[in-house]
Amino acid sequence: LIILVFMLNFCYGGGMDKKKFLFSLLIIIFVVVTVGLRYLFIGTDLWYDEACSWYSAKQSFPFGIMDNLLHLDLQHTPLYFFLLHFWLKLFGDSEFALRSLSMVFGVLSVPFVYIVSKKIMSKTLAVMTLAVAAASPLLVLFSVEVRMYPLIVFFVLVSLNYLIDFEQKADSKSLIKLIAANLLIPYTLVGGILYNLSLALCYGVYLFKTKREVFKKYIKGLYVEFILLIPYFVLIFYAQMRNRFVVKHEGEFVFFQLVDVVRNFFGSTLVANVYWPSVDPYIVNFAFTALVVIPCVYFVYGLVQGCKHSVGFMKTLYFTVFLNFVLALLFAVFEVNIFTVRYILYLLAPMFILAIYGLSKKISIQHLKVFILYFVFNINYSEQVIKLKTMAFKDVKIEAENLQFGVDDIVIMPFGADAPYYFRKLSDPRLFEFDFHKEARNPYNDRFYDKSQQDLMASSSKYGLIYDRVYTDKCFSDNFLNYFVNNINA
Repeated sequence: LIILVFMLNFCYGGGMDKKKFLFSLLIIIFVVVTVGLRYLFIGTDLWYDEACSWYSAKQSFPFGIMDNLLHLDLQHTPLYFFLLHFWLKLFGDSEFALRSLSMVFGVLSVPFVYIVSKKIMSKTLAVMTLAVAAASPLLVLFSVEVRMYPLIVFFVLVSLNYLIDFEQKADSKSLIKLIAANLLIPYTLVGGILYNLSLALCYGVYLFKTKREVFKKYIKGLYVEFILLIPYFVLIFYAQMRNRFVVKHEGEFVFFQLVDVVRNFFGSTLVANVYWPSVDPYIVNFAFTALVVIPCVYFVYGLVQGCKHSVGFMKTLYFTVFLNFVLALLFAVFEVNIFTVRYILYLLAPMFILAIYGLSKKISIQHLKVFILYFVFNINYSEQVIKLKTMAFKDVKIEAENLQFGVDDIVIMPFGADAPYYFRKLSDPRLFEFDFHKEARNPYNDRFYDKSQQDLMASSSKYGLIYDRVYTDKCFSDNFLNYFVNNINA
């Protein structure tokens, strides 16, 4: 940091304006903080989903990856796994290497928060949003997740940047960049299509009412976007056909999930299990009030007041974010997706921007500065999250080492066997690669289902079939028994 300060002073010849110098120094501090906080999690163990990313990315490009996604990892589009595939070839597959790809986009997202903010509000407010994005516990944690979440956060911010450019310039160049960014979003995260739909509807209505000529140009861009998204819709139909019964039973929406998302989005600390909607009741004490209730009240109040007091394009931005949030909620109610923070993480940075804009309309700038300092300096990064990652996957490896298992032994993992990250050395025990969780999600799977069961999967009975059989005292199916005996006993 000291070296960077001297570099700044040197670049400006020692005669720069004091305000400029302090401002530049502040930006540098935020960059250092951004990298430093994310580095806290860079070497942590992988949990199951992250190991699945490794397994998908290490397949051959592109057909091996696509085959794995279509038959095992049935709810994801391929862009992130393609990038990770080549990243692994360059840097290897250590935890550090795997997480560093995500960290690149996680770190780049923070200055993009500033860039987007500065285009729609003052430089002072933009710095405040930069501070919040740099320190947000949720953004910090997921910035090094070996999943597509940091990438989707980055692409949405890029999309908003070019959206603002197009709104201000109405030029074809900005529109092409906007459509290109929007195309990357659903190909990175399945649920990202909700952002595209929300933006197209809200911004389209706004242009239709206020700028008819620009509206015509925008519609042409949407037409190109839709054509290029046809492969996405084909992939989604294929995946949803196989995995919806899992969502129906494991992801039934309850109101507390909404509370949980808001709490994790805006709180200064995270619940122990941030990856799935928490079922543990909150202990409402002084610490909870200070770290969670107060920040949540401020940010939600800012979003509401910002929408209430904005007009034109700014109100369109609020409508876009709110509609996306509501659509994710409705899809969860109708059991199409699961309502949890990681699936809508890409809304968090835009919400921070819009919340601070809204707060600036209702409270003084001094009051707002005090709140931002209060939020940033109260942030707590719980070690429970790191422990959960170890418990989720690496504990099996630790247990095998305690039992002194070697290459002559076989480990059977009912959950996680298709992502044997911690059993990848030649001296490790062999892992029988048959993941019950994912095999069950393919209703046309001869290794898992008998013919009569496959026929039932064509009807509504599929929603109960797997769960009924799991709780019996018999083998799941004759086909599975034969497959298991032939492969294991051999």
